[in-house]
Amino acid sequence: MYMTKYPCVYMRGGTSKAVFFHEKDLPQDQSRWDELFLKVMGSPDVKQIDGMGGTVSSTSKIAIISPSEREDADVNYSFRQVDIVIPNVDKKANCGNISSAVGPFAIDEGLVPAVEPVTVVRVLNTNTNKIIEEHVRVKDGHAMVDGDEAIRGVPGTGSRIDMYFMEPAGAATGKLFPTSNRKDTFDIPDYGPIEVSIVDCSNTIVFMRAKDLGIKGTELVELNSNKAVMEHIERIRCFAAKACGFVENWEDARTKSTSLRTAGLQRYGRKSDAGRHHGYLRPRCIRRLSP
Repeated sequence: MYMTKYPCVYMRGGTSKAVFFHEKDLPQDQSRWDELFLKVMGSPDVKQIDGMGGTVSSTSKIAIISPSEREDADVNYSFRQVDIVIPNVDKKANCGNISSAVGPFAIDEGLVPAVEPVTVVRVLNTNTNKIIEEHVRVKDGHAMVDGDEAIRGVPGTGSRIDMYFMEPAGAATGKLFPTSNRKDTFDIPDYGPIEVSIVDCSNTIVFMRAKDLGIKGTELVELNSNKAVMEHIERIRCFAAKACGFVENWEDARTKSTSLRTAGLQRYGRKSDAGRHHGYLRPRCIRRLSP
């Protein structure tokens, strides 16, 4: 067996990284794509030693780009989340981080003419059938890399990209609140009832209070070692997947509905003299717990 070569570009977008392909360079038979993407990332393998994946979900992603035939879009962008521990390629949701790299890719690859100082790229995300408008800084015919913009989770600074998600509500389910409720209560086996809110805005996320999970909401990587809490979160995610109609049985969501995310919320702030609360919410977004 010999090596098959596919042209690609390895890019960071926000706090994620992906391998970008032109759709024209991929096999015409799309049923072959999943196997190809698994091999590109080196999955399933927690080390992803035989691929380009970075052993975490934020660095195990694929983007497929092509010119768009729609009048309101310049390019089509299809996102794929490649699982690390099971042979699964999820195509049900988009990634906002990788979306931010689509505009620069389209400009540098000649899919969209470079217009200084800012080029507007209209992106059709095929996963959600939604338009994203990206304003990309350009110089000398290329998307700028250097700049003064800083984001948490990425060292240093880079060029600013402004993104506008057009009519993002109901991207996966057709409704901003998939269950038609602002709040739902799930009775989780072995854990009991918990109040949540399910919101479908660009991606579907189930929100819950950090204190209801028995955590502060400020935890980072140390949360991964708390198996009881992580299992609780995963079961809540699975119940939400069933409530959204993604699966018939909540247990199936562990492997069949991997794109739905969870977020634990902690409230910060103070109470003013007038008795009003001032502050903000700090979310901790968590992807599917690996089986």
